[in-house]
Amino acid sequence: GFLGIAALIPVRSLGPSPRGQIGASGWKSGMRLVREDGSPVRAELLEVGTVVTAFPEGQVGPDHAMEMANDAIMLVRVHQDALRLPGERKDWAPQGFIAYSKVCTHAGCPVALYREGPQQLMCPCHQSTFDVLDGGSVVFGPAARALPQLPLRIDADGSVRAAGPNT
Repeated sequence: GFLGIAALIPVRSLGPSPRGQIGASGWKSGMRLVREDGSPVRAELLEVGTVVTAFPEGQVGPDHAMEMANDAIMLVRVHQDALRLPGERKDWAPQGFIAYSKVCTHAGCPVALYREGPQQLMCPCHQSTFDVLDGGSVVFGPAARALPQLPLRIDADGSVRAAGPNT
């Protein structure tokens, strides 16, 4: 019996995310990005080459574990002139701040690795690799679609906020 249950754990990793769809999230326009401890993400504290995992304000802590798993984003700061985003997304990365879902589009594992040289995010489960500069497009691995991107804005006080839902 125990071996049967253990065999189901890897099979579960191939299934949908907790909300039933990989990439679905609770992000809405105006939500402030915060770190796991609830502290706000501030633009002036992040230099080019910095990567931070962020969550929607008010949705962090032990009571929000499911939301945190599904809504986590990778916020990366790159040189703005290096971005090659589709036309409709040109203003989604102010000052070179760009955010992608941390939920891999292949099997829902957490995208947790950032390769600064080639500007790529990588999922350690099956090595799907995504181009940060080109809208999170897949450059390697079994993922069949790009990472959902979260449009951003920066307030006058330096707070980084969502400018809409993950797309």
